[in-house]
Amino acid sequence: MGLQIDLPSAGLLGITNASASVLTGTATLAVNSVNVLAGSSPYTVTLPSTDLNAGDEVVLKKTNTATVTIASTLIEGSGQSVTITNNQPIRCLYVDGTFGWVLT
Repeated sequence: MGLQIDLPSAGLLGITNASASVLTGTATLAVNSVNVLAGSSPYTVTLPSTDLNAGDEVVLKKTNTATVTIASTLIEGSGQSVTITNNQPIRCLYVDGTFGWVLT
């Protein structure tokens, strides 16, 4: 699915054992991953929903003009999706089964 880098000693962005991927279309993201969203057409990425622990993280960086929707069962306490149109990085931190993912 693109670039896959094992970064156990680097602790990329403070995420232990992080993997990095370049995504160009719809995908389900992995826990403790850094994802460059490089698609040229609108698409959706889905945050992990099983085997989650408090403190799990996903980092996203959009680099193209396409609109990307982040989907999950729970984002900040409600069943919603978030659409990103700018190229800022987003860190997603899993809290618990009641609150879900917080986006920073």
